[in-house]
Amino acid sequence: MTKKVLLFMYGLCLSAIAGILISLFYTLQSYLIDLFWPGELSRPLVNALILIVIAVVILVTRRKFGQLPRNFSNVMVEIRKTGTADYRFLPLQLIIPAIILVSGTSLGPEATLVSSTVLFGIWIGDKLRYVEANYDRLTLANWKTVLTVIATPHRYLNRREDTPEHRGIFLNRKLIKVIYFMNGILWFCIVYNLSGEPSLILRIGTSHWQLGDLIWALPILLVSYLIGHVYLQVMIEIRKMIQSRFFHEIALVIFGGLAIYITSLLAPEILFSGQHNFHLFTTSWAGHSVGYLILISFGKLLLLTICLNTGWVGGDIFPVLFASTVQGLAISRLLPGMDQTYIVVLIAIGLATAILESPLLVGSLMAIMFAPVSLFPVVVGATAILMFVRFLEKRYVKYAPTVFDQMSNWLQIINVFKK
Repeated sequence: MTKKVLLFMYGLCLSAIAGILISLFYTLQSYLIDLFWPGELSRPLVNALILIVIAVVILVTRRKFGQLPRNFSNVMVEIRKTGTADYRFLPLQLIIPAIILVSGTSLGPEATLVSSTVLFGIWIGDKLRYVEANYDRLTLANWKTVLTVIATPHRYLNRREDTPEHRGIFLNRKLIKVIYFMNGILWFCIVYNLSGEPSLILRIGTSHWQLGDLIWALPILLVSYLIGHVYLQVMIEIRKMIQSRFFHEIALVIFGGLAIYITSLLAPEILFSGQHNFHLFTTSWAGHSVGYLILISFGKLLLLTICLNTGWVGGDIFPVLFASTVQGLAISRLLPGMDQTYIVVLIAIGLATAILESPLLVGSLMAIMFAPVSLFPVVVGATAILMFVRFLEKRYVKYAPTVFDQMSNWLQIINVFKK
């Protein structure tokens, strides 16, 4: 019994460390962005210098360590094939992407958050297997030896494929894995709140929708979903154009850097992930024209596509949600007789689901972080409808990799807990 309790507590400590380190990455990238982009964003010389330095960082680190953050889809494929994944450069994965995001690339930190969470999970499993396999020996060793074993991150590891007889006392129990996962999230939130970062929850206004508005929900949702597919196809074609015209890594990075630089001068509001800019929908953007908002939405998706495919890697979830919500705000202006926020949320869910190909992910984030609480039933209903639509698509339409196949969504983290 003592052995199980001690191993369980050790796992809690490891998951807490993982949560703290991932939170420190998030606060680091926010701090660096605020440091180098404190106010005015249209600075020709300063912006150029920042982008040149970061372009060099991208090229050097990719040649020495590969893509950082690691491609999430590749990590998942590696786990399915071997039962483990290479996490040797995990510390750098928490530093280099934070530097890249300072460039203003129209991407977010979620790519690093997701793949780092998975890689930390593999690392925790390897540490626990070693301690379990050598538990009897460690109980007889002095405290310095024990401390060295449990506190050295890159040594004293037992990979699952190397030691099949030591699968771990807890590692085959999904409940324990979930507890470790939630413990990591808890410590992430603690450090995040202590850092003074603004809240991740940003409601995009208020809504006073009526039951009669529901008759418009399905048409609006399906039309926006179809429009989202059109946008996705355009983004795929842009990706193909980039891949057919640039064959050298340096040329790709330069092209992506130029796109970011031009954007920083002409439309700096579409730089970065857009996650903390949702307040614009109820403040400075409330009076903007439909044409301006549509242009901003298109520009966001265009820069996102370029950055994803030229080495300026990052997360696509929040940028797509931001662009979709901007589009929803624009279209809602054309329907003045209806609850504006109601329309915005439905259109954003439809567009983002089509582009990200994950209704549960989009619906969950909209409900938790952005949609007014009064629209929660509408978000749940819209998510259920689009999940059914996606089910039919998967059944009758052949899947083809899209502009976002470099990483999957947050929900696939759960797949690690099934291994």
